[in-house]
Amino acid sequence: MALPPLLDRGRGRGLALVAMLTLMQGVAAGAAAFATRALFETMHGGDALPLVGLSVLAGAGAIIAMTRIAARYLGEGIGQDYARQIRAALFEHAAHMPASAVAERRAGYVSLRFVGDMTAFRNWLGLGLPRLVAGAVLIPTMLVVLWLLDPVFALAVVPVFGITLLAITLGGMRLIPLHRRLRVRRARIAAEMAERMPLAPQLDRLGRRRKELAQLDKRTEAMIRAALRHRLSAETLNALPDLAAGIAAALVILTGHRAGLGTGNIAAALAVLGLLLSPLRDLGGVWNHRAAFRVAATKAQAALSRQKRDLYRTGQRLPKGPVDVTFENVPLPSGQMLSLHAKGGTKTCLPIGELDARAVRDMLLGLDTPSAGRILLSGIDLRDLSRGSLRRHVQCLSTAPEVLQGSLRRALLMGCDHRPEDATLEQLAREVGLGPLLKRLGGLSGTVLERGKNLTQTERFSLGLARIRLLPPKVLLLGLESDPGDWMRFAVHLGKTGVTVIQMGRAQQAAQVAA
Repeated sequence: MALPPLLDRGRGRGLALVAMLTLMQGVAAGAAAFATRALFETMHGGDALPLVGLSVLAGAGAIIAMTRIAARYLGEGIGQDYARQIRAALFEHAAHMPASAVAERRAGYVSLRFVGDMTAFRNWLGLGLPRLVAGAVLIPTMLVVLWLLDPVFALAVVPVFGITLLAITLGGMRLIPLHRRLRVRRARIAAEMAERMPLAPQLDRLGRRRKELAQLDKRTEAMIRAALRHRLSAETLNALPDLAAGIAAALVILTGHRAGLGTGNIAAALAVLGLLLSPLRDLGGVWNHRAAFRVAATKAQAALSRQKRDLYRTGQRLPKGPVDVTFENVPLPSGQMLSLHAKGGTKTCLPIGELDARAVRDMLLGLDTPSAGRILLSGIDLRDLSRGSLRRHVQCLSTAPEVLQGSLRRALLMGCDHRPEDATLEQLAREVGLGPLLKRLGGLSGTVLERGKNLTQTERFSLGLARIRLLPPKVLLLGLESDPGDWMRFAVHLGKTGVTVIQMGRAQQAAQVAA
């Protein structure tokens, strides 16, 4: 999957509009320059200042201000839209990746992908490209205005600004590797902090506080050195236009004086130089945004190129009635090969460890696909089932259900096809044993923390049980931490026969489950 095109979804038209607004700034600046010359010549002659000239000067300033605001506003919208599309593409791709591949990524890595890199994408389209367009339009326009005022002005300043643009380009190219090194160091610190902050009290108890602080200080020192090198290069680029403007102003005054041009011409040329300084200064920032974008784009493209799960190939539905579950020579993380046939409507125990149990759960739920062998549900390859059929008919009951921070109502209804009335949902919650939780949280609108951190193990299990009551499955997996009593709770509350139950547990649990 490739990165979304930069100029997709109307963003190209938006940048064209930015160019038009910028051109309006240039025209207004030209009018202001000629009005300035006329006013200075009038003052030099001792005549009354013409109202038209003053009006043109004031109006040009208003046009420049309004078009600049409009261009920046439009650019911000373009940048935000592109960041939104990138964010959606990354999430969409992650949703189709194997759960094991996502779990391998560090929390800091994931947070950076959705925070730090989004800023780089937004700034390139929101600030970088619009300012590049502005420079490409305004700088030639201002040089043309100087030529129209008098060719000697343009001939004097063109070499200065040409050398400046070349220096900005060469220096900007150097920013990319500097930004890459800085980004790597920042990412490493962020990832380690995201990993260690939740464990800070435990690390202190284990005597690791000083060591972790020392390591953090070492990495921070390296990051600071990289940041200073990057800042020095970036600020040097930003300072070059000011240096060029000072030299150009001196040349305008010198050449104008030698050519015998009036003060009005010189004043108008200096006004044009002042307007020329802003887009020229922005070009230094353009390279900084470009460097950040290039680094972020490389990382995002690497994320989007990771392999997706091999699922939903033909979109078949499970037949009516009990579902047989068959594993044909499926390798597990421990190195074992799993071959199993569970007849529909029966209870089966898999005597496997935690790592293998997690793999079996993820494969049956469609969160991962086997590297070899096949998993069949009533003779249909699991990879050929439709998304809806797999979600509705294969579920897992454990003490770790998927929970996003939000209301208890939201947690209960996650994954369900229909939403019952609050009274019905509250009655269901009480039936599965969540009455005390309702009281503690203050009802269905009470807040459940991410991953159910403020719930007990029994409450998390009951939460999953309520979901199964709302969306009864044909195949049920009981987690490794479950006990035979969990099956009884499921059977009593669901009141349904014909469900194929697979309990993942130790060998000694098999007899209890079978009984």
